[in-house]
Amino acid sequence: MKKINLELTEKQYQTLVESVFLGTWMVNSTKMELDEDFEEIRELVLSKYKEAELEDKISYQEAFEVYDLHTDYEKHLFEKYVDEYEEFSFWDMLIEKLSEKRLKEEYGDISVPLSDEMIERRLQIEEELGKELEERGLTNLELK
Repeated sequence: MKKINLELTEKQYQTLVESVFLGTWMVNSTKMELDEDFEEIRELVLSKYKEAELEDKISYQEAFEVYDLHTDYEKHLFEKYVDEYEEFSFWDMLIEKLSEKRLKEEYGDISVPLSDEMIERRLQIEEELGKELEERGLTNLELK
């Protein structure tokens, strides 16, 4: 198998570490067993931490034979990227699901692909729901 070599600055390497950590977390966060392909890449990337002088952010855990981010660095990445993503995607998915529900109420069974009229109506519903949720948050939301 052909090997690929990369030359990175320390800053680029740190960005790669963060990207790999976040990607691996996303892939594995919902699984009972880790995705070994992602874990293999994570280990490979993190193993070069000393070359980039990132001992203050990454270390080798001999007991488990894995490279790992320090807890405070991991927490920083979650606060910087994951929390914001989850907040955004929550509202986005909520609007999407509520508009789909309302569309089904108005049109009955929805066929795929949606007609032009249904697409236009869905966008209108999403805009209405987005404005309402932005103005009132969850206080006006009803569950039946």
